[in-house]
Amino acid sequence: MRYPEGKVKEAILHPDIEIRVRAISYFAKSFSTDPALMPLVIKAVETYGREDESCRMIAAARHLAQSEHTIAWAIDKLNDESCGNYENYAYNLSMVLVEADASLLLPRESDILKARHFLGSLGAAIAERLQMLSWDQATCWQRLEEFCEQAKDKQYTNEVHLDDAHRIVEALARYGQGCEAKTLELLAVQVDDVSNHPMNWLEPLAVRLAGRARLESAIPLVVAKLHEDADLLSQECAEALTRIGTPSVLQAVAEAFPNAEWHFRLYAAGVFADIHSDLAVETCLKLFHHEPDENIRGQIAQALLSQFAREGVELTRQLLVGRKLDFESRGLRSDLLETCAITGERFPEFDEWLAAEAAEREEHTRRVKELEGDPLGMITFALEKLTGKKMADLPSTKPSPPALRSAPPLPFQQEPASRHKIGRNDPCPCRSGKKFKNCCSAHSRAARDA
Repeated sequence: MRYPEGKVKEAILHPDIEIRVRAISYFAKSFSTDPALMPLVIKAVETYGREDESCRMIAAARHLAQSEHTIAWAIDKLNDESCGNYENYAYNLSMVLVEADASLLLPRESDILKARHFLGSLGAAIAERLQMLSWDQATCWQRLEEFCEQAKDKQYTNEVHLDDAHRIVEALARYGQGCEAKTLELLAVQVDDVSNHPMNWLEPLAVRLAGRARLESAIPLVVAKLHEDADLLSQECAEALTRIGTPSVLQAVAEAFPNAEWHFRLYAAGVFADIHSDLAVETCLKLFHHEPDENIRGQIAQALLSQFAREGVELTRQLLVGRKLDFESRGLRSDLLETCAITGERFPEFDEWLAAEAAEREEHTRRVKELEGDPLGMITFALEKLTGKKMADLPSTKPSPPALRSAPPLPFQQEPASRHKIGRNDPCPCRSGKKFKNCCSAHSRAARDA
């Protein structure tokens, strides 16, 4: 049984910042179009006031539906002198505007670009989106194909300006069913080797378009592509399926799930988490009891907690009780405690685990403060947190022989580092382009089992 969404909405005004962010994320990750959500976030920001907490709430709310009123509020905040005291706060307020419906930005373009603390580097993105409002469908397709042709010899996401392509996809998606035929045609294309081929980028972008345009007819093709073990494509498939969000999505993914590859089941669990329905809960319960892999069972349990399903509380408790918790299972414990804080559910270890988490959080804050100005120490601390081992206990590795080909370029940081808790379905903070649960979190499991 799922907790009523109206009650989850009320939790946006909860006194605890962790609970507020959890409630906001519940709606944002499902791409809710409810116009009443952002005003609640604004009320929470105005009520609790601290800039670090406000930053986390705004960061979580970036994908919520905006309105003329909320756009005006963001502009006013960016003009506030105190906004510049906390870099991430100005960045996330700016991104609320960058990601809002372009038609809402058009009458306020000048006000946005002139706002005292609006990040000037983001002005081009707004200008591009507004220009694309005048593009017809043929122009959108032409520009998308040109992008993919020019990028065909690029292998890594940090070698191309994917944000530009995403804006083109957004412009195309406004044509809805009008772009359905060509999108399905692209999704049906089979290329044995996409290296140096436009489909290297056109394939994940076509998946993204299917999600943005909510093309239910694309579900079988997108589910089929989720079987391919490619990080960018898998992320786009999971998001597209979530955006389409119909019972047909849940049925198609559930049918493929039992015999699918590990990575398919990993990403599929995120789809079950973010399509909020009783059918998603029923599906998770059936799959959980037949899933042989402990990690995937954890992902399904997390999906149930994301749904605020009462059944998920005991299943998650059974996964955690009596075991030494690693980095990932501590995250699952946090989800469990937050779920219970919102729903009022309790279990025998609740108070003990709540106290343990508070102590760990206090110790984490103390260590981070101690390590301010010590980048190497901070990296060491982060690695120890991920692996659950002291650096001296980690296995050493011998230097690798010279590579025959150049290593992938290091990803660059495009935005200030987020300070909110990393969810397993969130992008990995190392900027690899992967989801956290199959990047650094997966590395921590490997190190633990070494």
